[in-house]
Amino acid sequence: MKNSMLELNKTYSESQVESIGLVPKKTEKISSRIFIKNDKVYFFEDLKNNKLRLFSIINERSFFL
Repeated sequence: MKNSMLELNKTYSESQVESIGLVPKKTEKISSRIFIKNDKVYFFEDLKNNKLRLFSIINERSFFL
């Protein structure tokens, strides 16, 4: 990836996501894949072709409320 900016509704491989410093977070009640970096939580849809589609980014404080 050229830069570390992710765009909503774009697809990325898991290695692309992790290469910019996003850390996967284990979830039990959420079907989305979740990654965290700094104070942001990134929500990805797990697509069948081994790609992840970014569909939401929120502040970490909102996620843990």
